[in-house]
Amino acid sequence: MDALPRRFPARLNDRLSVCLDLFNDLMIQLELEFAERLDADRLARALRLALDAEPILGCRLVEGWLRSHWERLDEADLGRLLVTESEDEYEAFKVTSLDPHTGPQLKACLWRAADGDRLLFKVTDIVTDGGGFKEAVAMVSGLYARLADDPDHRPEPNLQGSRSAWQVLRRMPWWAVPRSLLDLLRDLWFAVTRPTHHGLPIDDGPRTPLTFLVRELEADRIARLAAWGRARDATLNDLLVAGVFRALAAEGNWDGQAQLRLAMTIDLRRYLPSGRGAAIANLSAVALAWPCLGTELGADFPATLARVAEITRYRKGRGLGLTESLAVAFVAPLPHAWARGIFRHVWRQQVEQHNHQPALTNMGPIDPDTVTFGTRPQAARLLPPPGYPPGFLAGLSGYDGSLTLSAGVYPTQREIMGRFLDRVLAELPE
Repeated sequence: MDALPRRFPARLNDRLSVCLDLFNDLMIQLELEFAERLDADRLARALRLALDAEPILGCRLVEGWLRSHWERLDEADLGRLLVTESEDEYEAFKVTSLDPHTGPQLKACLWRAADGDRLLFKVTDIVTDGGGFKEAVAMVSGLYARLADDPDHRPEPNLQGSRSAWQVLRRMPWWAVPRSLLDLLRDLWFAVTRPTHHGLPIDDGPRTPLTFLVRELEADRIARLAAWGRARDATLNDLLVAGVFRALAAEGNWDGQAQLRLAMTIDLRRYLPSGRGAAIANLSAVALAWPCLGTELGADFPATLARVAEITRYRKGRGLGLTESLAVAFVAPLPHAWARGIFRHVWRQQVEQHNHQPALTNMGPIDPDTVTFGTRPQAARLLPPPGYPPGFLAGLSGYDGSLTLSAGVYPTQREIMGRFLDRVLAELPE
């Protein structure tokens, strides 16, 4: 295999994603629980080869005043799989941030627990999003299987696959562009004229220690909820969003005047024929005005659900996420330092006014076949980037019919976020 390039351009999605480090600890994690032992040596080899197969994962981010780029790490800096028999060491790995400026962008830890192996992957939310992260772990899984039959296998590096969001935007029909621009102007007008968000009363505070709160919904209950929603022309995501809104109103002592709206991520791979990007990349848009109930929560859960489902159907019909992607394109000509300055100003205003918009990311289902390492995991979950106080970020993921609601929390968030997550599940119909 020829030597890999030492430098790769940072795409617009990379440059903007790193600016979110003011709001979140930019790491996403995938936790897998196995009843059996994995081959640690083969797993370490598969992880190392993945950093060559998708070379961007073996890089560090170099930020510049005008533009930024990715720089390939030396072999000694690429790191190794952490293998431990200590739960404390495993948990310490889980709460340790990933520095994108040091790299690599993908790391893993294998815990040899008494009742089976625990495997934890983590990636920076700059180099990719939840959808791309699942693709990266699937690649490691595929390499693990291939190495069992061919120990000398070396994957061909993906040097031609696009990491740009243009692979999505170029598929927009021309007539959808003016419509999306009008939607963007409407959303901006709404944000300016009705700027107050309703959130949780979280105080600003220290960013250590970090803890992950996890709530599980078993497959049989998820099946019942999905059927209940279908009878009302609502998706499972609609049900969870409705539960989040009602929990926000209850735990945040909503005054009936502040705007009920969430910031949510939208995976733009939905517009690609294969459902996958051409390379590992962050291909998500952040919707700041969807879903938005305004001040119309509804008298009960079915009423809230009906509003959420109606709004979602409308936005899907107009190209969910494309409006937000066009908004990002306006930032492209700005020097990187200016874009950072804009994000810094927004963060300061939110802190000073205690006006953080609640955030939710649905990272989607985890396909069991893509996380098989000689044996299928008994359980799997994605953990979202921890949101810094006084804001927060909750995450959803699914596996084998079950669903996980989770959040990374700091001391001032822990108590109220625990109540909030419990309330979300309590709001769902039995």
